[in-house]
Amino acid sequence: MENRNSLSKKMLYLFFILAFAAPLALEAISTFKGQLIYLKQCRVCHFSSKTFLSNHAVDDWGKVLDSDGTKLSDIHLKKDEVFFESKEGIRKSSHKYFKSDAYKRGYEELKAFILESSKISHEN
Repeated sequence: MENRNSLSKKMLYLFFILAFAAPLALEAISTFKGQLIYLKQCRVCHFSSKTFLSNHAVDDWGKVLDSDGTKLSDIHLKKDEVFFESKEGIRKSSHKYFKSDAYKRGYEELKAFILESSKISHEN
């Protein structure tokens, strides 16, 4: 009976560890995927994420990112947007990305990366 009780306690302990650790692990994975998206799609115009993301407060990013990606894509699709020393071809490439399904599919990960990076850059 004692052995059975011990096994139940171990299973309960394992359950609580997984219940608390799994969401943190999933958030870390999402943030990492968002970083990969940033490196592939955004860095061409925005250079270092640390510099770029620290230019705006976390609350400002929250306002831009709270619209399921619509506000962020609208900012990039504006005809008169100014990019850091970017060429017209790069700009058109960003338009293609922000109109794509890849943007819609990866938006939550990109959002997680931007918000987490912004928090970290403002802590330092």
